[in-house]
Amino acid sequence: MENTATGAAIQTGGPPGPSQDTDELLDPVLFSNDNGAFKLKTVPAFSIHLLISTVISIVGIALAAQWPEERRCEAYFIMLYLRATFWGITFLFDHFIKRQHDNLRMNGYHDFHRDTNMQKGVPLQIVSMWNSMLLAVQALIHHYYKDEFWMHCAAGWLSPITYVTMFNVAENVVLAATHGCYINKVRKFNKAQPAPDVLRGADRAGGSLGLMQPGGDTAELLEKQADLIAYLRDHTHMLNQKLHQMQTSVRPVRVPQIP
Repeated sequence: MENTATGAAIQTGGPPGPSQDTDELLDPVLFSNDNGAFKLKTVPAFSIHLLISTVISIVGIALAAQWPEERRCEAYFIMLYLRATFWGITFLFDHFIKRQHDNLRMNGYHDFHRDTNMQKGVPLQIVSMWNSMLLAVQALIHHYYKDEFWMHCAAGWLSPITYVTMFNVAENVVLAATHGCYINKVRKFNKAQPAPDVLRGADRAGGSLGLMQPGGDTAELLEKQADLIAYLRDHTHMLNQKLHQMQTSVRPVRVPQIP
């Protein structure tokens, strides 16, 4: 009779049993990660970074072409200030991109993370290298011109502002190529919306589950397995945290005792 009553209560919308309560509590944990719905949000950041570099190049060309000769030293220092500001922007940009790629790895997309690992750090490396080269050129200019530097600032197309602008335009071309390649890869990844590597390993030869074709790269296989272990460890840690939060948020219900 008790089983029949319990079944009738469930069918008629009565209070759920303990097992149903447990399933409802676990649902947000087990299905909180929508497989195949992860998107890498780095395309706007790369586009803005390339736009800033392009604007600085245009400003440099305008200063070199139209700035009055008696004030060309001011144009030179304006470009140096812009270069220093651009490096600071690139540093913050690099920090944001690394956080996004850490989220990519945490969600189990180790293959794509490895495929774009070098490209995500290229902007900061390029800008830092270009600024170092520009610093060396500036040191040579001051060492060669010495006290006559202010006079050579107004030397037409051979003035220092021209050198800085040429450096910036060359850097902009390199950034356009690298940023374009990266943006294309990310757009294809976001459009495909693949499942995490751990869910696709069984369908791929040489996947993350340990299968490898004869003559395959053992080092790459071990790297993938290490990535998989790190992903499962981090994912288990997050699930444990969610379970702990739910357990602490659920208050015990006091059942009145029958005298």
